Amino acid sequence: MRTAFLFECARRTAVIAAVVAVAACSGDDAPKVDSAAGTPIVAVMPRPMTPSDSACPRDGTWKRCALEDRVVKSGLAFKPAGDSLQVAYLSVPGVRYKIGLTASMVAFFYADTLAAAKDVTALDRFRLTPRGDTIGAWKSVPSDVIWSGNLVAVLFDASATQIERIRLTITAGAPQPWSEAAKAAKAAADTQTVQKLPLMPAR
Repeated sequence: MRTAFLFECARRTAVIAAVVAVAACSGDDAPKVDSAAGTPIVAVMPRPMTPSDSACPRDGTWKRCALEDRVVKSGLAFKPAGDSLQVAYLSVPGVRYKIGLTASMVAFFYADTLAAAKDVTALDRFRLTPRGDTIGAWKSVPSDVIWSGNLVAVLFDASATQIERIRLTITAGAPQPWSEAAKAAKAAADTQTVQKLPLMPAR
């Protein structure tokens, strides 16, 4: 009888200890799982600026946003390299771009056409180097040099197709200011677009 009594006491003690342990694990001090921790964060990339944006002025001079928009729309893989290039005989730094897999371009944006002419007219127009110098500051002989208004672009390792498309893009001229009629038409189109947006469902 005494053995059975001791066995029953030990069993009850084990049951009580298990209940206490479960209660402690489910209490406020127990570590909580952050349900949001496993949710991936998706970075939303901003839309590239185009000449129709108010932050990309249409004043008849080339801006980076206008050039990048035009070249991409021509069908070429074109993106900034993320750095610039300073050339000793040019008064403004050049912005470097990658074209496709191997070609590249350096674009020099001047304040106006006169500032560009002051640098370019003294140089070899086919290589943008001092006259008599075939390389100048470049690592290799340029494939082409394109000058339009306040923009001077130098291409390297470019194919005939790439040269043709970029030349046509740039020599078409920088985006011109909106005429009054164009401004009115754009405002009307923007208003119509806003009115056509579907209503958000009530939650």
